[in-house]
Amino acid sequence: MSLVYFATAKVKKLAVEFTLPPKLQRMLDAADLAQVVKGKKVCIKLHMGAKAEKLGFTTIHPLFVRILVDKVKEAGATSVFLVDESVDGVEKRGYSEKGIGAPLIGLFREGAWTRTFDINFKSFDHADVGADIFKADVLLVFSHVKGHGDCGFGGAVKNIAMGCVTEKTRQKMHALEGGITWDENKCKKCMRCVEECPNKAAKFTDDGKFSIFWHNCKYCRHCVLSCEEGALTTSNVTYEDFQEGMGQFAAKLLGHYGPQNVFFINVLLQITIFCDCWGFSTPALVPDIGILASRDIIAIDKASLDLIKTENLLQNGLPEGWVMKSEGVHLFEKIHGKDPFLLGKVLERLDVGKRGYQLREIE
Repeated sequence: MSLVYFATAKVKKLAVEFTLPPKLQRMLDAADLAQVVKGKKVCIKLHMGAKAEKLGFTTIHPLFVRILVDKVKEAGATSVFLVDESVDGVEKRGYSEKGIGAPLIGLFREGAWTRTFDINFKSFDHADVGADIFKADVLLVFSHVKGHGDCGFGGAVKNIAMGCVTEKTRQKMHALEGGITWDENKCKKCMRCVEECPNKAAKFTDDGKFSIFWHNCKYCRHCVLSCEEGALTTSNVTYEDFQEGMGQFAAKLLGHYGPQNVFFINVLLQITIFCDCWGFSTPALVPDIGILASRDIIAIDKASLDLIKTENLLQNGLPEGWVMKSEGVHLFEKIHGKDPFLLGKVLERLDVGKRGYQLREIE
C-alpha cells in the first residue's frame, strides 16, 4: 500500500507549532521531499483561481505556497517555478513572485509553446500541453480539493488532467460527456447561463433561442449548473468516457516524469461545492480537515475522499434550494450524482498507482 501523510487541521494546544503551517513543514520533511527534488528543477502545478476579474478566495492560501517553495529550495532543488493556465491578475488573490518566492508562469500566455501527446480514445485523439512544465525534472502537484459538477470532485488528478492542457484539449475531454439540450418551456431567459460561460460561447439569438457557439465551447457545463430552472440538461451523458479520457491523459503526463519525479500535496480546507474555476467562493461543505502528501496520485485522492464524510456536511455549504440525491455512497456523489472514485479506478487499471494506502498522521 502507498504511504499518505496527513496533517490534521485540528489543534491540540493553543501554540503555533500545533497549527497547520508548522505541520506542513514537518510533513514535507517526514515524506522525504528532498529525495525527490534534490539537484533537480522543480515545477509546481497550482491552481490560483479564475480570471483576473473574478472574486474567488478559496484557492490554496499563499502562506502554504510560500512554505512549500521554501522547503523545495531548502531540500536542494536547483530551481523552482509555479505554473497555472493563466497568472493574469493573480496578485489580487495574494500570489506574486515576491510573496511566493518563485516565478509564476502562465502556461498559455501569448507566444507560449505546447507539446502534443497522442491519446486516441474515441474522439479524444490528442492532448496539447503547456510546454513550460517540461522545463522541469520534477512535477509537484499542489491541489485544493473541492466538489466539481463534471469530474465529481477536484483533486490531484483533475489539477493536472484539466489544468495543464489547452482549452481545445479540455473541450475534447468534456465532449466525451455528450451534448447540451435546451428546454424553451422551462427557460426564463434570466441570462445566468450566458453570464457564467467562461468562453462566451453561450448566447440568445435575436429571436430568443438559446445558442452555443461550439467552436468556443469547452463543455465545462457552467451553463447547465447555473440554470436554476433546469432548462439546460446534458444529453447522451457518458461520464465514464470522460473519466477514462482524463485518466488516459494523466497517465501519459505522469509517465513522462516517472514515479521517482512526482510528488503530490492535497489541501482539504474550505472544501466547496464547485471548482475554484467558477471565480467565486461559497461556504465550506464540511469543516476543515487538513493537508495530505504522497508519492502516489491515486492514493492521495482516495485518502482525500475518504476523509470527506456525509455526516459532517455543513448545510450552509449547499446553495439555497439544493436537493441532495438519496443514492450514492460519497457526499460528492450525493451532491453531483457522479462516482468520485471512478477516476482512481481508471488510473489503477492504467498502472499509475494503487488505491490502497496507509495513513500516517503528522504530530
